[in-house]
Amino acid sequence: MYRIFIALLLCGVLCTASSAQYNYPATRTVDSSDTYFNVTVKDPYRWLENVKSNEVQDWFQAQSAYTNAQLAQIPGQEAIAAELKALDKIVTAKYNPQGLAGGKYFYNKRFPGEPVYKLYYRQGEQGKEVLLFDPQQYIPGKTMNYNISVNDDGSRVLFNLSEAGAELGDIRVMDVASGKMLPDRIPHSSGNFVEGSKDLIMYGRAKSYDTHDPEVWQNAPCMLHTLGTDLSKDKVIASAQKYPELRILPSQFPGVYLFKNSPYMILGKFTVENYKELYVAPVTALNDEHIAWTPLCTKEDQVWNIFVKGSDIYLLTSKGNPMFRIIKTSLKKPDLANAPEIASGDADWKLSDVSQSRDYLIINKSKNELIKKPYAYHLSTGKTIALNTPLNGNIIASPQGNHTNELILTNLGWNLPLNFYKYDLDTKKFSNSPFTMKISYPGQEHLQYEEVEVPSHDGTLVPLSIVYDKTKFKKDGSNISFMEGYGSYGMSQEPYFSSSYLPLLSRGVVMAIAHVRGGGEKGQEWWLAGKKNTKPNTWKDFNACAEYLIRNGYTTSQKLAITGASAGGILIGRAITERPDLYKVAIPKVGCLNTLRMERSPNGPANIPEFGTVNDETEFKALLEMDAYQHIKKGIAYPAQLITTGFNDPRVESYIPAKFAARMQTEGASTNPVFLYVDYKAGHFGGSTVEEQFAQRAKEYAFILWHCGYR
Repeated sequence: MYRIFIALLLCGVLCTASSAQYNYPATRTVDSSDTYFNVTVKDPYRWLENVKSNEVQDWFQAQSAYTNAQLAQIPGQEAIAAELKALDKIVTAKYNPQGLAGGKYFYNKRFPGEPVYKLYYRQGEQGKEVLLFDPQQYIPGKTMNYNISVNDDGSRVLFNLSEAGAELGDIRVMDVASGKMLPDRIPHSSGNFVEGSKDLIMYGRAKSYDTHDPEVWQNAPCMLHTLGTDLSKDKVIASAQKYPELRILPSQFPGVYLFKNSPYMILGKFTVENYKELYVAPVTALNDEHIAWTPLCTKEDQVWNIFVKGSDIYLLTSKGNPMFRIIKTSLKKPDLANAPEIASGDADWKLSDVSQSRDYLIINKSKNELIKKPYAYHLSTGKTIALNTPLNGNIIASPQGNHTNELILTNLGWNLPLNFYKYDLDTKKFSNSPFTMKISYPGQEHLQYEEVEVPSHDGTLVPLSIVYDKTKFKKDGSNISFMEGYGSYGMSQEPYFSSSYLPLLSRGVVMAIAHVRGGGEKGQEWWLAGKKNTKPNTWKDFNACAEYLIRNGYTTSQKLAITGASAGGILIGRAITERPDLYKVAIPKVGCLNTLRMERSPNGPANIPEFGTVNDETEFKALLEMDAYQHIKKGIAYPAQLITTGFNDPRVESYIPAKFAARMQTEGASTNPVFLYVDYKAGHFGGSTVEEQFAQRAKEYAFILWHCGYR
């Protein structure tokens, strides 16, 4: 408490809140600037980047206390949280399939009212259900986050474990038969079982557990561990130090992949870059002191993914076709230039995502990522079949593992809750799966959606999805609308229904999803048109979608709220700084709002391929243009804002949203509030328990409804 009071009296140049209505904790400014290519950029809140200092931590605590006190006064939160809890109880159990190995089905499951998903397995579809891991019982009083890898025969499960909010922890391995953890513990690392292996683990090792350390993942080696052996005997398979000839950058993550029943292994140098730079070597070289890696492809080959069967390799590439194609060559003597094509997208249908079962490549084709159809290509016969099912909505097929031809079909849509079914490629039969749920939400039958295309600033047509309750909807501008977007890395906003949307939809709120450039909805060119120096298209597309909603009577600017998370923070931050008149509420969640400084954060260097570097003049200008913090203008009336951050976020450092909030609070002229919500229990992904997630969502929804005039 003492520190909170001290934070309110920080020395130096103190700035008062822009509105007398909100008495924000004072934030001092410091004369700080950088000069890039003869351009001087002022950064008066640079001091907030030192998150380990007592002064900065005091400031965060003061902001958190103030925001929590203000949010607590907004009416309706308790009712929304109660609705979310009631909706959660409708489905008797929720599942998330994790794979099939050794005849065992592994899956996450959560019963109504339970705070977290737990890991279970059963032997065969009708086998007895066995609880393997409860993330709230591993360490008494703590909740763990986890993801798993199952070994080849299903006898062991690898856990990448971290305390909720920490996002960096240890690798542990459980013996399935006994349910006990083995002695092996690999600290501050992340990994998985080698494909086809029972006891080999390939992993990347961070420098420490400190997610605020800018070098925590720099020069991370790729290691090989054998269960039951001392960590000191682990072998460095790839690193910049061991293989200088590969020119592995400090920000790149070397990863080596072995494949079941293949005599070859693949090395990649990974960042967020979609184009892969890969090398190949025989598996027998794994025991060599120095592996002779042979180049397989460069970034110029535009390879996004690979699939290996024996000595054959199948490559998903956008070279020669922005809607993607799959080519095939031999690892004995790779020749990508003359590799035959086995599948390709066209002007309407993109090869959306590809995976591999025992005998097939599973190819999901999509139209703007809004309509999906699954196909299977037989690796031996070369024949492609469509997967026919009685399902409505979108169907996404994925294998239960590369040792089986049993598929999980994920069925979902804007008004269709997520569900899982089974398809057996050997028998061509569709059926319910062990994870098929009985789901029927109140009011679900009233949900309607529209798919439109909106002309952007340059005439490009941008897909916009609009969802509403048809019994509440009036096309007269009287509706509150809530629009979201992302637009980075070539990632798409695909149709998805969540019961958590129902408290808004049932109140007549129109939900909208803008499929802006920078995403992957329309293929590679859509991504490239919102990347680095073309990034302005991302928020200009979004603003065009907002104008469409207003112009066509779905809402008005005084009833329009928007959100975007992580890299979507670039979108939201620049949308409101370029067109503050379009929006009433903005909720940038753990957002990239200060891109000029991202490069100096722990996750920044790995993101240079997507956003750019300040060391290149053209890319510096692009970063400056997409930097929302640098585009805040004194005296402008900006929308109401609820800016969120996880204090332990290793992907978007907490100081990045904090600096944006501080500048908005002191320089904006609006009577609308600017609140910084600090989650001390979370990293990048929000609350660790369902109840915490419901509470956070209730705050956001109440904030929107309050400011948009819901009565």
